[in-house]
Amino acid sequence: MIIIGHPWIDFEPLYFIKKEEDIAATPPGSCVIFAFGEEHLALAKHCAKNGVPFALICDAARDVLFAQALGCRYIVCDKSVVKAAQKFADGYLFDAKILLYSSVEADLEWAAEREIDGILFEEGIDYGSC
Repeated sequence: MIIIGHPWIDFEPLYFIKKEEDIAATPPGSCVIFAFGEEHLALAKHCAKNGVPFALICDAARDVLFAQALGCRYIVCDKSVVKAAQKFADGYLFDAKILLYSSVEADLEWAAEREIDGILFEEGIDYGSC
């Protein structure tokens, strides 16, 4: 299981960005994260084209399918979407890993019981100046 943002586990944070120019403010080779949506489609394509690892925050099950097709490393969902996302990932053998977004340590066990790929605690995201 992938665990990002827990104080007991060393991790590289995901860097929240809003626009292409924000990538330059992140460390080389780091993974950026932003919300899935039509307004960020060009940003996702830029990351994929330029080899920038990226994660997409998906609020709907259908968005998960598009996120995988766009080539992201992680698909981040809350409890309302994560079970469907993991089912899609398992059935279609996604390259992307599904992460439950959480602020509660007890969700680690919840995710493990449902065989979710991993968990992203809120401390695992660096919001920088955003």
